Amino acid sequence: MSQHTHGLRTWLLQRLSAVYLAVYLVYVIAAAMHHGNYSYEEWHAWLVHPVMSIATAGFILAMLAHGWVGMRDVILDYIHVLGVRLLLLTLTGLMLVTCGLWALRVLLLAAG
Repeated sequence: MSQHTHGLRTWLLQRLSAVYLAVYLVYVIAAAMHHGNYSYEEWHAWLVHPVMSIATAGFILAMLAHGWVGMRDVILDYIHVLGVRLLLLTLTGLMLVTCGLWALRVLLLAAG
């Protein structure tokens, strides 16, 4: 794989994830404003609906991908010492995986 293609893929991933994040947030904010005051039961039923659960899982994945590409690019651009760079990339990856697993647990517990 050429370096040029790799850069294009990450650029596209960053842009597509940003679009999905924006669309999801606009929908959630508009739905919340349109409905007004949700009771806990209504809010819970809305969030555990299969379509909303899938959309929320997609939001979490998009956020993790967006965060990884952004942080990776910043670390690669500004950290020049190889050992420090690898350490920061590893810590960033571990943090994002941990956050993703935690979010998956929250979704599964909410649905159960």
